[in-house]
Amino acid sequence: MGSHTPEGRNAAGRRGAPPVAAALGMSVALCIAGCAYQYDDGLAPLGRRDASAQASASASAAADASASASAAARDLAGRTRSQRGAATEAPFGQLLGGTALQAWADTVLPDDSGLSAGSDASAVWPDKAPYTMGIDTDPGPATLRFACRGIGLASVRVTADEAPLLDITFACNRAWSRAVAVPSSGHLEVQFSAAGDAASDVAYRLTRP
Repeated sequence: MGSHTPEGRNAAGRRGAPPVAAALGMSVALCIAGCAYQYDDGLAPLGRRDASAQASASASAAADASASASAAARDLAGRTRSQRGAATEAPFGQLLGGTALQAWADTVLPDDSGLSAGSDASAVWPDKAPYTMGIDTDPGPATLRFACRGIGLASVRVTADEAPLLDITFACNRAWSRAVAVPSSGHLEVQFSAAGDAASDVAYRLTRP
């Protein structure tokens, strides 16, 4: 009968406490052990994830920049073809300007022979003053390439230190070239004018061997 006293029940509860504590301790231990497991999530180790992310971002940015540069190059090539097409398709009696004029000059006098020391393009009219362009380059032999675009003729005059080096009238719609000697001063004056009663586009390129 004494075993059913409150004291007896408390004693029994105290005696049963160690197994419960042991079970809790084992659960905590298993949890700690489980936290030590490593899972392969496909990422770099924690200490190297920042560097890996930066490298990935840099590679992505480089790829984007390369794609943008390629797109820009294609766009420029397309615009250049369009401008040259407009320049070659326009009637000879129609003067060009802006990018179409430059596209024509680059087409008829391409930068593919020797070292280009200077180039320019403009238009000349019978009732207006000649168009004069200055060139500064090293003294020595050079080649002046020139052309006009129109339904008539044009004239070109080249001087150095006020001394004439070249003075000719030429037909439009083809390229011409003449040898010139750049003086010690290194300065040339190239002057275009209309020959006849028709306006024309004119262009030149000075090249060195």
